[in-house]
Amino acid sequence: MHDSSHSYNTLRILSQSENGYIGQCRCCDHYNFVYGNFLFILSENGLSGFQLVLYDQEYMHDLDEALPNGKSVLFPSPIPNFMLSFTPRELEEVKGLFQETLLVLEVDKIFADNK
Repeated sequence: MHDSSHSYNTLRILSQSENGYIGQCRCCDHYNFVYGNFLFILSENGLSGFQLVLYDQEYMHDLDEALPNGKSVLFPSPIPNFMLSFTPRELEEVKGLFQETLLVLEVDKIFADNK
């Protein structure tokens, strides 16, 4: 649910593409993964876990025939009976968002350790 003290406009954008972005919330330190018309709010562990699943072919379902919307890759979400659908290009775009974000966070940790 929406917390009235929470502002969705205080994000540090870590990675951005044509169709989405991943941002770090400055007030609660969670991560917003936005792509198309969906928004996931993740912890740092959730962010890493989501990225691992993106690269695990066991979770991806390549359809023999695309759905009516042209999407041919299904990705199960943690919510029962809810799947995300992508074109192969969109899936690569999402993977790129996560790779870039985790790289930025790793650089942040290196600089924090050197202070």
